[in-house]
Amino acid sequence: MATLEEVIAVVKSLPNGATFWNGKEIKELPNILWEDETLEALIGGFYDGGNGVLAATNKRLIFIDKGLMWGLKVEDFPYDKISSIQYSKGLLLGEISIYTSGNKAKIDNVDKAYCAQFCEQVRARITNISKNATSSEESQQPEPKENSQNDLIDKLKQLGELKTQGILTEEEFILAKQKLLQ
Repeated sequence: MATLEEVIAVVKSLPNGATFWNGKEIKELPNILWEDETLEALIGGFYDGGNGVLAATNKRLIFIDKGLMWGLKVEDFPYDKISSIQYSKGLLLGEISIYTSGNKAKIDNVDKAYCAQFCEQVRARITNISKNATSSEESQQPEPKENSQNDLIDKLKQLGELKTQGILTEEEFILAKQKLLQ
């Protein structure tokens, strides 16, 4: 589990760094991150009536709102559940929209200078996860039926040739053919 010092060092190394208004949320990160989870990007904004940070890790997106005086609200968005992430920029601020399973989470008042970069980083992560899932699904799919039918036809032809050449008797041919057709 990451320590507060490790989290702060990572936050300082990020392009957008820590924001003055989100220190409480950053201090909560060591308690929220999983054992094998690392912070990759961070951006401040408003979500569902609260001011907090949207953290991108190697596993998920996490919105953290520590509250003005007390309380803690955490909502996570696993990458494999995110279907799309979009952003828009206004005159001063930007907005990020996260689409998951028919739901939409909108984070307002984000720093427009880092909005696109943050979303592109998340989009790359989603694309990699999607590619890995697709390739593993393809490797688990059975061979198309057409190929197995072609194999069966080839084997039946070979049996017929063996019978024609006199290598198989009529009875042996029938038995072998029955085994193939089962």
